[in-house]
Amino acid sequence: MSQRAHDAVQKTAAGLLKLVYPHRNPDDIQPDELRFCLDLAVEMRRRVADQLRVIAPKEFQSVAIGYELQG
Repeated sequence: MSQRAHDAVQKTAAGLLKLVYPHRNPDDIQPDELRFCLDLAVEMRRRVADQLRVIAPKEFQSVAIGYELQG
């Protein structure tokens, strides 16, 4: 996964966390809540990457986009 995709997933997930769980702070977010937002963020980035490949297949390659929770 490129740094650009990594940043996009991270920022999208952070925004979703703020919208969906505004009453939470970073210390008390549950793993299932984080996983929910990360799944959506990864799916959105995957769709962007798929569309870029449709537009310019020679310029953009297929990449694996995912995450791993640590802790």
